[in-house]
Amino acid sequence: MSDLVVDPSALDTAASDVSNCASRLMALELSSYAGLEGTSSTFSELAGNFKGATADMSVVAATADEHIATSLANLSGAVAAFSELVVDAKETTVATDGQSAGHIRDAVPYPTRQGDQKNHVVPLSILLSVQ
Repeated sequence: MSDLVVDPSALDTAASDVSNCASRLMALELSSYAGLEGTSSTFSELAGNFKGATADMSVVAATADEHIATSLANLSGAVAAFSELVVDAKETTVATDGQSAGHIRDAVPYPTRQGDQKNHVVPLSILLSVQ
């Protein structure tokens, strides 16, 4: 079985990276410009382009825009929660390491034999019982 080794500073770095990702996701928003000149629009902006449609598309488009915005908010919240989980893992690791170190520090050594270790008297009854 391999040992589980966790470096608290590595968890700090990972939590920071995940948190930065959550911040980038929170900053995303629906707009008419998504980095591709003239090729992207929100659904609400496109609704007027359906000429000849028998029903007004603006309600459907607004609902789609709202669902996308809610999904982005939920996603960024989930990623932020994961970064908090990583921070908690670090705190748990540090606390567990501290407790383990305390147990090792407080451990009492096994008793050791006092006196000469080589020449000692063996009772006659024990010697006679050995065959």
